[in-house]
Amino acid sequence: MSLSDTPGPLPLCSYVVTLLMAGHKKAEIEGRLLQQGHDARFVQELVAEAVKLHHMKMRKQGLSLILGGACICLVSCVLAITSSATHLNFPIVLYGLTSLGVIFIFAGFVKIF
Repeated sequence: MSLSDTPGPLPLCSYVVTLLMAGHKKAEIEGRLLQQGHDARFVQELVAEAVKLHHMKMRKQGLSLILGGACICLVSCVLAITSSATHLNFPIVLYGLTSLGVIFIFAGFVKIF
């Protein structure tokens, strides 16, 4: 979506969030809304709230990824300690699941920070 697109049937807040998710900067979005004739104070408050909403969604996704990764690491640990599996499955459980859990955790940190 480019900045020259008009909001169309979307509510103004959804339009701003869509632009944020597309990677547009806060100043670009404010400039576009000001060009459309919206009040400057309204635009600043709307964009600030949309940025908060966007960051809240990213934080929620990140925390879910961290929780999922922690559960995978816990399962890996429990399986490695209590498993009576052969020595062939042990490295897969120990290194494979642990690595997968750590990757999920770091992906969650990337979404949060």
